[in-house]
Amino acid sequence: MPYTAEHKQQSRERILQSAVRLFTHKGFDNTSIDEVMADADLTRGAFYAHFKSKQDLYANAIHSTPLFSMLAQIKPDDVAERDWLAKLVSDYLSDQHVSKTDLPCPLAFLVTDVAVNEPATRNAYTDVYLKMNQLIRAYTRKTSRCDKQTVMAVTAMMIGGVAVARTLSDKNAQLDLLKSCRKQALSLLGVK
Repeated sequence: MPYTAEHKQQSRERILQSAVRLFTHKGFDNTSIDEVMADADLTRGAFYAHFKSKQDLYANAIHSTPLFSMLAQIKPDDVAERDWLAKLVSDYLSDQHVSKTDLPCPLAFLVTDVAVNEPATRNAYTDVYLKMNQLIRAYTRKTSRCDKQTVMAVTAMMIGGVAVARTLSDKNAQLDLLKSCRKQALSLLGVK
């Protein structure tokens, strides 16, 4: 009996979640298709029903991350836009995000890996980055009216702050960096 469309979609999402988790922790070169499929609790044969290649999986995994991102959380009705934006920025620039073991943001965790990758992967990264900017800009339109350039500077600082914080061996320096980025991001967005 053939699988239903719903089952196929669920399998694809499991593969993508596993891919995001493994690629963000190990990078493209150090992650195998077999590892992704084992993590998704599926067979390697099932991989080719969803993706053409490991490179195709990588681009799709990056492109799918808004589905799993903290930034994609729905704002509760009882929380003001300004407070919600402050929470999103603060959560992104937190120690918990930097040390996250499950589905961290690939914009920060894969920045150098993607820079030397295939055009399709860079295009997926670009798309997700621009969507991040659109999301934050949508909140600022309701709160502080930041322009596009300010939002792009803030998102670059957020991503860069997390990327650099991940590399620091000094925990105090890491926390100071995140605190500094949070303070400046919130100030620039006018939600401080």
